[in-house]
Amino acid sequence: MWRTVEGIGIERKPEDCPFRRVNDIVTEIDEKDDRFMGAVAPPIYENSIYRLPDFATAKLLNKGEVDRYMYGKNANPTTDALAHKLALLEGGEAAQCYSSGTAAIFTALMASLKHGGHIVVVANVYGRTSGFLKQLFHPLGVTTTYVDGTGLQAVKDAIRSDTKVIYLESPTSWQFELQPIQAIADLARKHNITTMIDNTWATPVFQNPIGLGVDLVIHSASKYLGGHSDLVAGAIISSRERIAQLPQLGAVLSPHESAKLMKGLRTLPIRMERHEKSAMKIADYLNRNATIHEVRYPGLPDFSQYELARQQMHGCSGLLSFELDTDLAGVERFINGLRHVSIGGSWGGFDSIIYTTAMSANVEEKLLEGFIPTQCRLSVGLEHMDTLLEDLDQALRKV
Repeated sequence: MWRTVEGIGIERKPEDCPFRRVNDIVTEIDEKDDRFMGAVAPPIYENSIYRLPDFATAKLLNKGEVDRYMYGKNANPTTDALAHKLALLEGGEAAQCYSSGTAAIFTALMASLKHGGHIVVVANVYGRTSGFLKQLFHPLGVTTTYVDGTGLQAVKDAIRSDTKVIYLESPTSWQFELQPIQAIADLARKHNITTMIDNTWATPVFQNPIGLGVDLVIHSASKYLGGHSDLVAGAIISSRERIAQLPQLGAVLSPHESAKLMKGLRTLPIRMERHEKSAMKIADYLNRNATIHEVRYPGLPDFSQYELARQQMHGCSGLLSFELDTDLAGVERFINGLRHVSIGGSWGGFDSIIYTTAMSANVEEKLLEGFIPTQCRLSVGLEHMDTLLEDLDQALRKV
């Protein structure tokens, strides 16, 4: 499945190449979409309202019996073109695009938890997701059980009669723990439980959860899908029925952001190929460095869940973490010593970005959540490999 990078990873057969698959899908959509009169780049529709021809059409539209645009807060041709692309890339029937990844997460949770109930969530999930559950859904009567999702049994043991959702994030974005997606999806289906997964790290290039049985796939499109650190967006991909049932919360993605995101999708395959290749080399370098205690990256053969990664992913993206074998002062010297890699909280763009637990406002609280004080998360960008290796090397020597 995986392409070998100087001895790291698994050899891919040409017909299994995820980069070609994604590129073919994006190109095919553009060539066959006749709504835009052959425009190579779909135009940006800046309308807030759309004219209706007559009384009868307006009435039919309000009944849901005709398919027309009326109000930009509900739908826009540019954003719909983007949603169509994302649905096909993830193997879903439909998609909805939002003004941020957190808006997409909240909408997906609200759709299934608006009447209360119980949700099973993997540990180390994205902080905003756990924040929503604690601050907004718990007061509404929703109860949450966090589990070690690396195996099926913990998830199975957490299921209750009122469980409505199992929420996955594979891999998680700091510890990079994987969940056995298909086994969990099969289990959930037997209990009539909705499954959701945050697929931001892998992207549709490297992982397709719908094909593994997951009901809803969520993306922070601000990361790899956009790829240039110049937009904030989110998306949910699922069946037509589930997408139609999502509540309208006013967080629709603007046509301008949709157009930029479509441009990002055109380069997604080639960018992910470069991210993977560079991250494999960086992870291997860090893994052999005496100042590093542990590297967490699913593409490394000594990663604890390497075999599971091979089974359910087509490859790895550019985000990894590592633990420095030093104290907090040593972490600070390392971070301040970097000349090219920037400090930042997000990831998935051209520039390499680093963040560390030690910079948190409350380090003690992070430790209780399972974080390690000397852990750093590195988003390997698209810069020349020598530039990145030289920068990391000289900064690590300051530790």
